Amino acid sequence: MILHLRAAVQQLYAAPPARFTPLRSELVAQAKAAGDPALAKDIAALRKPTVSAWALNTYVREHPEEMDEFGAFAELLREAQRTLDAEQLRVLGRERSRRVGELAGLVTAAAAAAGQPLGPAPAQEVHDTLTALVADEDAERSIRTGALVRPLRYSGFGSVDIEGVLAHPAAADEAADEAADEDADEDTAAATRPAGPGRPGAAPAPVAAAELEERRARRRVEERRRLVAALADASRALETADARVDVLTARHGEVVEGIADLERRLAAARRRLDAVTAELEEARGIRDARRDDERSAEAALEAHERANERAHERANERAHDPADDRADDSRQE
Repeated sequence: MILHLRAAVQQLYAAPPARFTPLRSELVAQAKAAGDPALAKDIAALRKPTVSAWALNTYVREHPEEMDEFGAFAELLREAQRTLDAEQLRVLGRERSRRVGELAGLVTAAAAAAGQPLGPAPAQEVHDTLTALVADEDAERSIRTGALVRPLRYSGFGSVDIEGVLAHPAAADEAADEAADEDADEDTAAATRPAGPGRPGAAPAPVAAAELEERRARRRVEERRRLVAALADASRALETADARVDVLTARHGEVVEGIADLERRLAAARRRLDAVTAELEEARGIRDARRDDERSAEAALEAHERANERAHERANERAHDPADDRADDSRQE
């Protein structure tokens, strides 16, 4: 049986998307049965989250440590932006893309493991929402409630529009308090233990809040130490990369100059080829004409020789034919 809106938010926004609507109806019925129509109305007003919002809500609830670490990084980046620390912005700006992509991948994988794989569009919405978290403190607080109903988007300047992103206006503060309570459970337990024999600890909430802030400050210090080490590693890697770029730039210049020389030589060779080709074509034309002349001369010679042979043959025939001799004698008489 639910007794307040916070409990309804906890149950509804931790449920799978397919379970949301029937569970909301059940909780509304329970509130009515308990004689609390106002609570029933508030529960009925809770909106179903998009698939990407559900994935983020689930991850926030089930992986608070990872979200704390990501939040500490986001706070460092926002602080660098406020103080205009160019060096920190340069390092953290490069780290931001990696961090956002890595966490978005974890959220997507967790959703798939829960039986709700994200398509390309919801996966991109998760990525955009985490980018908005890094950019804006109000966006981070909204996301950390675990009660998103839609994804967030950061345009690259100004603040993030968080209007209507949470389950219910009346549930926003309660959900935020719940997230803070869950984060401070261990500290609150320590603060509420008796301070001495038979003496209960006084004012546990302020003590828990102070210890929670101290723990978050330690996380920020640890995160900064890790990032400073990452900067040193990145600087060394950059020096190595710069040296290699210098070497390859020189080699690239040598290759380019070599290609230019080859192109010049190729152009000269092409000009020589064009000249020789023109001469060759002219020589072939002359050769073909001379071949035709030769063939004409050969044909004329052959015709002449054949005519001579026929004349010689006729002369021989007349010389050896008696009838021809008598005909000749008759002609002489």
